Amino acid sequence: MNKESKYQLAEDLKTKFAKANAAFIAEYRGMTVPMIDELRNKVRAGDGEVQVLKNRVAKIAAKGTSLEDFSKNFSGPIAIALSYKDSVAVAKAVLDCVSDESPLQLKVASLDGKQLEEADVVALSKLPDRQTLLGMVASVLQAPSRNFACVLAAVPRDFLNVLTAVKKQKDSQ
Repeated sequence: MNKESKYQLAEDLKTKFAKANAAFIAEYRGMTVPMIDELRNKVRAGDGEVQVLKNRVAKIAAKGTSLEDFSKNFSGPIAIALSYKDSVAVAKAVLDCVSDESPLQLKVASLDGKQLEEADVVALSKLPDRQTLLGMVASVLQAPSRNFACVLAAVPRDFLNVLTAVKKQKDSQ
């Protein structure tokens, strides 16, 4: 790879690093190509991408972005999973591939420029996905108006129940 293509790669990575809202840096030493492809497919399904990086180019690309503080972790064979929309889905995908049988090791994670420990990444991966959270918010916003409508409907319903009970009592006499 010549110097010009490395420079272009660094600029492309810098753009991706700046656009990403979360990053998961992992060491992939010992992973087979099918394992890396599985990781890529899972992350891609969560609207993210996995990049296998040259450490020197990654350190240059991280300068001036939210990942600059994490560039000290760019050593050894590393892959970085970037999330552009739903960081929960990408966290789930990465943690699915990090297991006792897999050689993939999570080194560090970043969410909006803040470092996450492995326990934080596990907690993040257990959150519901974006669509479920939006549904929960919509339900909470709708609850007061639904409850108010139920209260308004209860008055005529109760009145009708009383009238029905009086009618049955009159009919039985």
